[in-house]
Amino acid sequence: MFIFVKHGDNQEFLVNSNCSVLLLLHYIRKKMGLRKTDTIDLCDETGTMKLLFLTKTPGDYASKFLTARNTYYVCKVERGAAGTRIENSYKAVVPLLKNPEPELVESLRTQCDFLERSRIKMLRTLEAKRLAAMESSVNLSARSPKSGGTQQSVSQSSQQKCKVGRPDEDGPAPTRRPFYKTRADFLKRHR
Repeated sequence: MFIFVKHGDNQEFLVNSNCSVLLLLHYIRKKMGLRKTDTIDLCDETGTMKLLFLTKTPGDYASKFLTARNTYYVCKVERGAAGTRIENSYKAVVPLLKNPEPELVESLRTQCDFLERSRIKMLRTLEAKRLAAMESSVNLSARSPKSGGTQQSVSQSSQQKCKVGRPDEDGPAPTRRPFYKTRADFLKRHR
């Protein structure tokens, strides 16, 4: 279950892919003298990235994503500057080779553009969901229980029953709690 990893000026080393993705990437960083914070990935000879840095479960075995005895190139994923608005953006994917093939560079550039477009699309979707949730909570809080004729008569009759049922109480009538359409609405209001 070994793969060949190429880098630099046609240098290569063997890596056992029968380990977790996290351990594999850590080993490659250490072997190449990269920082722990550098985001790296592997791509095959055609430039197809394996997106190991995006795996949801880094404990998965790398052999699930990589083919035994194939050659892979180390690529560095460059992100936006830390602490800025664009810190999570994908700026470039650079193969760590001295003289990479133009086709490889172009393939990585195309994939980087796709990753950035997907990230922006996901952010817009999350923003739309957040706005919809805010609008629904505003609509719920703006709606009062006395706005409808039937609700008003029901609430008045229930208040009269409360007063009739307990004549010794002089306090205000019990307040009605807001209506929640979903559990999410309830949780948003009570955090």
